[in-house]
Amino acid sequence: MKPSQSVFSQARHPINPDGRTARFDLLHEAALEEFPTAFNIFRDEFMWQVANEYYALNKFYLNDEVLITHELPFDLPILPWHFDRIQSLKFWLNLTDTTVKNGDFECCPGTHSEGRYRAGFYLSQGYGVEDIPNDIDEVMIINPVTINLNAGDLLIFDSDGFHRGGVVQPGEERRVLRGHTHPKGLRRYGDRPLTAGWWLKSFLNLNKWTGNASKRILGEKNQDKTINRKNKME
Repeated sequence: MKPSQSVFSQARHPINPDGRTARFDLLHEAALEEFPTAFNIFRDEFMWQVANEYYALNKFYLNDEVLITHELPFDLPILPWHFDRIQSLKFWLNLTDTTVKNGDFECCPGTHSEGRYRAGFYLSQGYGVEDIPNDIDEVMIINPVTINLNAGDLLIFDSDGFHRGGVVQPGEERRVLRGHTHPKGLRRYGDRPLTAGWWLKSFLNLNKWTGNASKRILGEKNQDKTINRKNKME
């Protein structure tokens, strides 16, 4: 069997030790032939309409990236509370019934503006997308909602909002297929030399040197414990 051309990433899950993830490019010319069902699902007219309303006059790529995850029992949440470093509107399709037993989806309604602000602030300060601190301390979670979903249910959410996956308990599993819809011109991981993002990370970005003039202060050095997960794992 020849390897898939549209799959560009296969890896272990970053938290769930026995979990696996794979990503494929829905814009790749081989995607329709290799994954016809997923291609037709994530090119559905309803999703086009939702994304068009969400992004309004801005252009976007509908579900240009599709991610499949398979998580198995572990004693920690699938992911900690976080917002995504890369902006996206997600169409989340459950392949298994998902309840508190196998890592149900949790979110904090209304926090999308906070996540978007934080991401923009760090980018303006010269952080690369990959360096944005996006894991949220538990004390910041004040209105969590747990969403139980059946196999085949579709969840649509703004990944700037605080969210996480729960704990997969012994004897259970969770399988999810989700499409990520990105705005065109989006800044992603790894800035190429002389691009706008590259300049923002350079010493020429005055925001890196202006201190309090470029940010609001909350009390006497009062800071929450938002972190970048990759730094903690190192």
